Amino acid sequence: MRRDGIFDSDEHVVFSINNFWNASRDSAGRLRSDVWFEFHQIYPDVGGHEIGKRIQDDNDMKWLRECPVPIYTVEPFLDNPRAVVWPLDYYASKYRRYIACTFAVELMTALEEGFSEVVVYGLELLMGTKREATVEASNVAYWLGLLEGRGVKVSIMDGVDESGRDYHPLLLDHPWVYGMNYWAERRWVEEYCKRWDSLPQAV
Repeated sequence: MRRDGIFDSDEHVVFSINNFWNASRDSAGRLRSDVWFEFHQIYPDVGGHEIGKRIQDDNDMKWLRECPVPIYTVEPFLDNPRAVVWPLDYYASKYRRYIACTFAVELMTALEEGFSEVVVYGLELLMGTKREATVEASNVAYWLGLLEGRGVKVSIMDGVDESGRDYHPLLLDHPWVYGMNYWAERRWVEEYCKRWDSLPQAV
């Protein structure tokens, strides 16, 4: 997004998530996001199996308390007056109760708010954990397909990895057309699936 000048432009509505506050900056180092999404429970779930366990570390919590833009959360967060509980029941009843990750929530929000175009940056789900490459990637693909079906233009942008090399995130894409080049397509899928054996379930 920085390379394409998105953070330095006022022509886009920028959604950011989780602990990416250092990445969501313009060329002068200022925060560039119009709304923040934090869909991990902020307060330890006293009724669940992981009593007292929080996803966010101390730096994450500091950010959430100081975040200067509206934050969508799954529960009231009284430490920041800009926090708003995202209306899950409304969205689930209006569209579909198929929400497996924060990216899906962002796409549902774009659909509800009537965006005519969605540009996706940095979504490397198919190269991530087992959960990301299976559960989350299929969930995001569904919502992107629904957006396209409703006439929204969807663009998936290539990225740059930590070593500076370009990469293609593979979302809504497959390097082969199934039924053509059968063996090449099959070998690619087999190699892609092998990597899952060495991946963590989730981060």
